[in-house]
Amino acid sequence: MTATNKSLFERLAENMSDLVALHAPDGRYSWVSPSAERILGYSPEELIGTDPYELFHPDDAESIRNQTHQPAVSGDGNILIRYRIRRADGEYIWFETLTQPIANDKGDVVELHTTSRDVTEQQRIEDALAESEALYRVAMESLEEGVVVHDSEGRIIAHNPQAADILGLNEEELNGREPRDSRWEAIHPDGTPFPAEEHPAMVTIRTGKSCCQVLMGVYSPRWNDRRWISINSKPVPADVRNGACRAAVVVSFSDVTENIEREGQLQRWSTVYRFSGEAIILVDCEGVIRDANKAFSRIVCDEKTAWIGRCVDDITLESRSDGLFASTIWPTLESTGSWRGELWLRDANGGALATWAAMTKVKQSIAAEAQYTMILSDFSERKDTEAKLRHDAGHDSLTGLPNRLLLKDRFEVAMSTAERQNDTFACLYLDLNGFKLINDRYGHAVGDTVLQLVADRISGVMRSTDTVARIGGDEFFVIVFGLDTKSDYQSFAARISEAIGNQLKVDGLNLCIGVSIGVALYPDHGESLETLMSISDCAMYRAKQQRLSIVLADYDA
Repeated sequence: MTATNKSLFERLAENMSDLVALHAPDGRYSWVSPSAERILGYSPEELIGTDPYELFHPDDAESIRNQTHQPAVSGDGNILIRYRIRRADGEYIWFETLTQPIANDKGDVVELHTTSRDVTEQQRIEDALAESEALYRVAMESLEEGVVVHDSEGRIIAHNPQAADILGLNEEELNGREPRDSRWEAIHPDGTPFPAEEHPAMVTIRTGKSCCQVLMGVYSPRWNDRRWISINSKPVPADVRNGACRAAVVVSFSDVTENIEREGQLQRWSTVYRFSGEAIILVDCEGVIRDANKAFSRIVCDEKTAWIGRCVDDITLESRSDGLFASTIWPTLESTGSWRGELWLRDANGGALATWAAMTKVKQSIAAEAQYTMILSDFSERKDTEAKLRHDAGHDSLTGLPNRLLLKDRFEVAMSTAERQNDTFACLYLDLNGFKLINDRYGHAVGDTVLQLVADRISGVMRSTDTVARIGGDEFFVIVFGLDTKSDYQSFAARISEAIGNQLKVDGLNLCIGVSIGVALYPDHGESLETLMSISDCAMYRAKQQRLSIVLADYDA
């Protein structure tokens, strides 16, 4: 049983009045609840690893093996049996045990789970019922179990108050009822109908044999729900039935709904823990990892055993000497009981993994120290998606160049740098010549390829401090920073023109295209992007009209 299971599943078991245990397939104890010492006089440590058959009464051991152990190892569940077991002081007491198999994801039974209670007193009273009618009536009303008496036709002729209470009926409704009554709405544990002829009372009437610990689900009108009862039936001895006695079968049953629901809850939590797509780890008060599920192993690219016993700080990318948990998480957990936030992990390959962590404190109980569960959601993919969205928002989808939105940011950076360094920069407005003819003649696919090649050629001329953006169909805008004179900027524009003017090869076509460039300087021609874009655009049109490649704006803004 892992530490996480102790936190999530065994907390209830450790505080139950019943004895809860886990067994290896051969029956040996692998975990025992603290109630063992109170019930049997053995500490859990004394029992772990021992064979319970050494404690069973010799007359009961074989029936336990045949009726409970072997069926459970084969996968049968909800097996209830009553037997005798020896306490540490040598005294035998009666136990009533519910056995459930625990299977792995392949369906193989790897452990057995038992919930046992001391029913010595109940057994004693049941035995005493056959000895005295008076004691029978007293016992009937003092038992916690429900007890009913059936005649040879199966009709209920007597019952104790607990029987009516467990079944959710009043005494008048219970008197005279028989298993064949359709109002029982009884079912087997697998949900299939429970035929009247299989009811323990009817089986005992028919065969004369007792039935033990038969599990049945019955609908309770009082609670408008189904409850689970464990039923025993015993025939009334023939010598007792002599005379006017109508009693044929005595049936006792107890409400085991809570146990069944608890078992189901434990199984559901176990399934959630084992197969959850989210990584789940259990951390103790020192920040040490005590257990983890398979999803954790997957996201850190390592077996969970490599992390058991290590501090969570070992897998985080925090570099602070006091650690992320000591400085940030623990204070929040202590004050609010939970913490949520982004947590970067280091996987087994040394890579960084972005996760969203939700950590919750599991409160301390008498039987266990406080622990913490942490659920880690891998959102590296989300981070990548967000980064792509941010990139796409600022870039042209065809050429990959910055668009007008990102151009505005780059201009602000260039302007701030120029003001700080008392420097200048140039804005170049580019419009391709002959592109419309190519696009109309050869189609948009060829036109798109031409634009991509032109973008690559312009980018090839750019330096790390420069920016080129696509601002329209065949229009580009360039920010050139850090040259000394106007002629230097014109020379830079000439290199762009020369790069674009080289022949383009697209789908076997040899294409030629030109460019007209208008140049405006900051701050000579303007101090805003809109102004410099407008002035450089006008200069570019003059270049087209004069059939020039480059025109420098010749007036101030």
